[in-house]
Parts: sequence; C-alpha cells; structure tokens
Amino acid sequence: MKKIAILSAMLLLILSGCKQEPVNPVIGAWNLIYAKQVENDSTIAIFPADYQGSQVKMWCNNYWMFVGEYSQDTIKTDSYGGGSYTLEGIVYKETIKYHITKDNVGKTLRMRIVVANDTLIQVWPADETGEVDKSNYYSEKYVRVK
Repeated sequence: MKKIAILSAMLLLILSGCKQEPVNPVIGAWNLIYAKQVENDSTIAIFPADYQGSQVKMWCNNYWMFVGEYSQDTIKTDSYGGGSYTLEGIVYKETIKYHITKDNVGKTLRMRIVVANDTLIQVWPADETGEVDKSNYYSEKYVRVK
C-alpha cells in the first residue's frame, strides 16, 4: 500500500510539472488572399481586384516576416518585412526591423488579429483594446499554408 501511495505521489508530481504552454494561433505560414485599404470612409485599394500578386506571412514564437511580389498594370513591386511581435488576446503588436519602406523600420504597429480555423484576419491601426476606426484602416485576410 505504501508503494502505491509513493508511486501515485511521484506520478502526480511528474504530471503537474508537464504544463503545456498555451497554443499561439498565429504560428505558421499564411497566404494573403484579400487586402483592403480605407481612408476617410473611401476604399483606396483592394487586393486582388486593384492589383495582383502573392504574399506569404510567417510567424514563429516571437518573430514574424513576410515576402511577396505585386503587379499593377506592367509595374512589378517586391514586398518584404520582418521583426518581432507580441500577442495578447486579439491585440497584436509588431515591431518592424526590416521593411521595403525604410521609413517603417523601427515603428511598432498595434493591430486587431483574429484567427478562426485556418483563417487569420489582421486590421490596423487598433487601440489598446483592439478596436479599429472603421473609417481609416488596413485589413489583410490570410489562409494557413498546408
């Protein structure tokens, strides 16, 4: 009986030490399927309607990056960026370390990010609670790469 109690206590200690970290829903690779830019209640641009191309965004534990290429009429444009991020609920902050637009380097963007199944939507700028000004925003919709 003593052996069973000791083994049970050891098993309980081992299992309690095996806490699993919460799963980070953004980790992985994602294909951009839709993007929209709105300024002063007017739609400025929509992807893929106004321009074509592709972009992949990837996240690991603390870092993100994206790379892509777009074309509008006969003009092709490369796109890339990367840096670090934090995610607390739906409030996502990414700090830009590398970017095709050099003025963006060093900036931190706060976004609302929602992941449902294999779809990720990020919208910015957002306030501290993740709310977005519906008159002025950028949004991107991604599907998980399988």
